[in-house]
Amino acid sequence: MTKKSKYCLIVALFIMTTFFITKTLVVFGLISHFYGIEIYEYGCFLAFCPPFYIFVKDYLSQLKKVHQETVDQLQYKNTYLEHAAKILRHDMHSGINVYIPRGVSALERRLDKETIAKLKLEAPLKLLKEGLIHTQKIYKGVYEFTNLVKQGTQLVMTECNLRDILIAYLETTAYKEQVIIDMLPNVLVNEPLFCTAIDNLIRNGLKYNDNQNKMVVIFMLDDNTMAIQDNGRGMNQEEFLLFSKNNMRRENQKEKGSGLGLGICVAILKEHGFDVSCEKLEEEGSMLKINLKKEN
Repeated sequence: MTKKSKYCLIVALFIMTTFFITKTLVVFGLISHFYGIEIYEYGCFLAFCPPFYIFVKDYLSQLKKVHQETVDQLQYKNTYLEHAAKILRHDMHSGINVYIPRGVSALERRLDKETIAKLKLEAPLKLLKEGLIHTQKIYKGVYEFTNLVKQGTQLVMTECNLRDILIAYLETTAYKEQVIIDMLPNVLVNEPLFCTAIDNLIRNGLKYNDNQNKMVVIFMLDDNTMAIQDNGRGMNQEEFLLFSKNNMRRENQKEKGSGLGLGICVAILKEHGFDVSCEKLEEEGSMLKINLKKEN
């Protein structure tokens, strides 16, 4: 608030205070009704309007200035974000999808089975190939994430069987045996982003879980609703909406956050046109419901 605006506000408040005090004294008979009080009241109103108008105009101007500065900062930071996206999309692509795979293939061609066995390279080569597959899978998700940075970008979606793509995605994870996936329909999705979001929800169900036999079950609740049910601590709809906000965590939570965060998972699913809700089960755990019927 500028000095000019402050002075105008003080003047306006002084005039109105004087008016109300005078009016109150007259109403309660503390002073007699004097000649020309109507003119006095009208004069107070006229005197109040200009400074109050200047104050409001200055205040709105300051709000507009702050808003424009915020927009400029976001656009400036978005430039860095777009540059980082280009690095991830193009420069990392060469290493992950070209040079490293060629190196692994060349190494396998030059080593026969006897040499591999003699040098005990079976396990290192297996880890190297599995790590490469995992990295390429993550890169696809990163690629689609960074693609959303561009203005006006729409998700590229293909028709996939949700069960098949989730099983393939979980194949290299350490917790695949703890996830049961029932028959699921064919739906138009962005495979890397959809699998990334569902995988994070699965890991939440296993992570925030004090059960000795931690499990997550994915199945169709009805023709349009896919359910993700766990046997963990449980979460109701109110908590779900609260934790869906960025950086919101349960009080006294002992586990550290390491995934995307519930808010980003929900945002990805909403980008697909899916609606997400949560129900806390009576016995244990919670059930996330994903309405696969596309919203207009």
